[in-house]
Amino acid sequence: MAKDRFGLLVRCNPEVWKWQEKIPADNSEVTIDWTCRLSPGTVPEHTPVWVLGTGGTGFIASGYTIGDIRAVDGDTSDNSWVPGQKQRGGRAMRLALKLRRNLVGEYVLRGTDFEHLIKRQNTFSWLTEQESFFLEEKLD
Repeated sequence: MAKDRFGLLVRCNPEVWKWQEKIPADNSEVTIDWTCRLSPGTVPEHTPVWVLGTGGTGFIASGYTIGDIRAVDGDTSDNSWVPGQKQRGGRAMRLALKLRRNLVGEYVLRGTDFEHLIKRQNTFSWLTEQESFFLEEKLD
């Protein structure tokens, strides 16, 4: 893995995707095919991921990647998308993530050298070694 690629920060908009219905509260793991714009072959399997909700939601899950990026049909029939957003469940390039619910407020980032992570806008953004170790310490 490249020097500055030790983990992935995944952004989730809870106003669009009903994550509470997809990531179990019972501490079990779930596999979710997450839509991405990354290229196949660029994300090694078992790369650590931390899911940070937008709008002050805080962290909602952590886990790791499984498999490669591939074109996958989503599920437009379920209730995981709010009305008007079901098209997001259609066929798209997706990365499989193995996730476990991990609710931690974004306060763990406030006032630290890593507060800039709150402002990351991309759905997927690479984390440095220091950022990854910090999140691992605070969230796992």
